[in-house]
Amino acid sequence: MSAKIKIFKCVIRTDASLQIGSGHLMRCLTLAEVLRDSGVVVEFVCRTHYGNLDGLIRQKGFIVHELPYPRHQASMITQDLDIQNEYTQCLVVSQELDAEETIIKLQGTNTDLLVVDHYGLDETWECLMRHHVGKIMVIDDLADRFHDCDILLDQNYFINGKSRYDNLVPPTCTKLLGIQYALLRSEFSEARKKLKPKTGEIHRVLVFFGGTDSDNVTGRALEALLDPGFSHLDVDVVIGTQNPHRTQIEKLVKLRPRSKLHLQIDNIAKLMIQADLFLGAGGTTTWERMCLGLPSLVVTIAKNQNRFTEDLDRDGFLSWLGTSETTGISELKKALLESLENISDNRLKSIRCAKMLKGDGASLVKDFIKKGPSPEKWTVRKANLSDTKLYWNWVNDPEVRKNAFHSDPISWDNHKEWFRNKLDDRSVTMLLVECIEGPIGQVRFEQSGSHLVIDYSIGRQFRRLGLGKIFLSKCIETLRNEKECVLIGKVKEENLASAKIFEHLGFKELTPSRKYTRNFQLDIS
Repeated sequence: MSAKIKIFKCVIRTDASLQIGSGHLMRCLTLAEVLRDSGVVVEFVCRTHYGNLDGLIRQKGFIVHELPYPRHQASMITQDLDIQNEYTQCLVVSQELDAEETIIKLQGTNTDLLVVDHYGLDETWECLMRHHVGKIMVIDDLADRFHDCDILLDQNYFINGKSRYDNLVPPTCTKLLGIQYALLRSEFSEARKKLKPKTGEIHRVLVFFGGTDSDNVTGRALEALLDPGFSHLDVDVVIGTQNPHRTQIEKLVKLRPRSKLHLQIDNIAKLMIQADLFLGAGGTTTWERMCLGLPSLVVTIAKNQNRFTEDLDRDGFLSWLGTSETTGISELKKALLESLENISDNRLKSIRCAKMLKGDGASLVKDFIKKGPSPEKWTVRKANLSDTKLYWNWVNDPEVRKNAFHSDPISWDNHKEWFRNKLDDRSVTMLLVECIEGPIGQVRFEQSGSHLVIDYSIGRQFRRLGLGKIFLSKCIETLRNEKECVLIGKVKEENLASAKIFEHLGFKELTPSRKYTRNFQLDIS
């Protein structure tokens, strides 16, 4: 009889609308496609906002579980929510109701990974989802609210990027931070292979201010390009099907010779390769342009784009013209004229961008989700007092408590005292395994008579990835360098995973000393 193949299932909670835009959804689609290509079953949960892209998700071959838009109650709900910011408004309903409706949609399914990419959701929603899914991954770039997640992805560029989430996520959370993790479609890494160096001279301009562009910066850009000084330029204009200013943009494109309008295209990488200059927004396309070395004039169309665009401008990767509220036709004309003249600066920006971003971020994220960090990059060190809260989060993980011989939750005060005592106890060795992205797990070796008893746990995000054997092996090797001893592993009878790990590492099973307990022994003298 053939072995059963475990189906890995991922559910993505995100939205698109005229107000929200399409950026969240598009990067989630990119992640969904690379996961699906690797054998993962991926489904979406989306609310039916006006201007949603549920049809596009289905067109890509994914199931969409739709949450209803409360059209008749929208104004009342908005008042009841005591809304503090525009991102909360984008959710339309309370986080509690959104979680309740999402849970109903997931009933009957075994969700291994829940990915959430939504500025209106935070730890309130994530805590409610905790007991209904295996692991939670958050995609964010605001760093303005708390999250209860196992993995956090921020694919943006920030000068202080490494510390932005230090107090906003649990200490056990793995943080994938930086543009090396940018979720770009495979067409960009493929197009990069055919890339020819940009000379810096401007002959062709690509205009794209996002799928919706509710402020119609596209129209302003086209009016600026109507100036006779730019008549020699070829211009490609890209808009989404939900752009509310489509009619006006079509008229402006017809007014200007050597211009072409592209509607909801899938080949923007081709247009970027052909272009010498980009004029557009500072969203997800920032990383696409950098991957292909395209010099850019950027007008930010959302608040969350301002900070990283400013940092990229400061470090010489692009030119930030300002926000959609402050950048008019005259400012766009001036910036275009300067770009025509600053050939060497254009060429330098192109080289810097192409060196900075390879375009394999989606594959890196997929590998981390499915395989975890490469063991070659793991480090083992002794625990110290600064790890107190980290260990407390690990020890109170529901699965850890279930497998412990004393399964009651551990209070913070009791844990602090216990942890300090263990650190001071010379008969105890506490090792912590970590990688660049964060902690992986812990192993404790504690003297009991002539033996050392093993206690270990791995972070939730790294379980069921086949890492247990090498994880424990690394810690045993670290201990072997310090002392010769006999190790004892004790597990509950139903904890088959740990028992198998001990067996694979050469431990021999002993006669049980207690009912419902299995004991394993290894001599590392």
